[in-house]
Amino acid sequence: VLARLVTRSIGMVSTLILARVLVPEDFGLVAMATSLVALIELLRAFGFDTALIQNQQADRRHYDTAWTFNVALGFLAGVLVASLAVPATWFYDEVRILPVMLVLAVGIVVQGVENVGIVDFRKHLQFDRDFWFMLGQKLAGFLATVPLALYLRSYWALVIGILVTRLWAVASSYYMHPYRPRLSLAAYAELISFSKWLLLNNFLTFLRSRASDFVIGRLQGPRAVGLFNVSYEIANLPASEIVMPINRAVYSGYAIMGSDRPRLRDGFLNVISVIAAFAVPAGVGLAAVAQGLVPLALGANWLDAVPIVQILSVYGVLVALQTNALYVYIAVGEPRTAALLNSLYVAILIPALLLGATSAGPVGAAWACLI
Repeated sequence: VLARLVTRSIGMVSTLILARVLVPEDFGLVAMATSLVALIELLRAFGFDTALIQNQQADRRHYDTAWTFNVALGFLAGVLVASLAVPATWFYDEVRILPVMLVLAVGIVVQGVENVGIVDFRKHLQFDRDFWFMLGQKLAGFLATVPLALYLRSYWALVIGILVTRLWAVASSYYMHPYRPRLSLAAYAELISFSKWLLLNNFLTFLRSRASDFVIGRLQGPRAVGLFNVSYEIANLPASEIVMPINRAVYSGYAIMGSDRPRLRDGFLNVISVIAAFAVPAGVGLAAVAQGLVPLALGANWLDAVPIVQILSVYGVLVALQTNALYVYIAVGEPRTAALLNSLYVAILIPALLLGATSAGPVGAAWACLI
């Protein structure tokens, strides 16, 4: 939780500075490009780190195989992102996306060689080391993005910041962990049998969180995407900054106690109680003060974000109360159930987004998420 609070505090300071230096269109342009990049990156979203944590008997064969897959899939994803840069300009009718996607493609290839050994930080509950690893990435991105934004006054500051963050993550992963991976596919069958459901689940999770970028970007343009994305980030701060670090930590605990169902049940109920105690008042409170908070924090350019923040604050509370259950299913070796639940969510969300964004722009999209 400390790691998340510190890194997100840095992120919020960065957002507050960037919101006054850049305009909503800059944020929207980068969001449109990164949404396409995130879609392609699903090719490597097999969740091998999750599989390594869930398998308490994983050995070097599993680690080397996971790293080999990450390298190969990272290279493939980078090539695909670069090749889709031109079609993306046609889809969005926005030529500035082309060079942005080419730079992001380089970052994907680089990230693919990250040291798989850092999975042990979470697997063995070494969260202090995980804290320093995440903090280093956030500081590297902050120290690159903010000065560049002040100098360039352009969306390129955001793009370069993403690239610097990925470069730092790779370098620090080898510095912080002694494991040195080798090319191998010795354990591919075991990893794929579990991870195929994680791939589907990650794809559905992507649609849950990023479908709005495609729909709003196509129907309303960069400014609307920028308004929605920054509103989404602010509105989900109370819930996400408590829930996400809890989920990240307790998943390893769930995996350890997976065979002891009564103990696992008690653990889950304790966790969901803590989540509710923090997320409900925080989310409702944010909705109540959004009218004054948004112009104070972001400036006059963002007044249209007020109703979006109010709606999405309530949405964030509801998400906080149900995400932890998905980690229980995965920890006990039932990722298929998590995928089925996410499928139902997406089946309702996408038609609602199309209807909401068409009729009321980003505000309609916010109502679609809540519904």
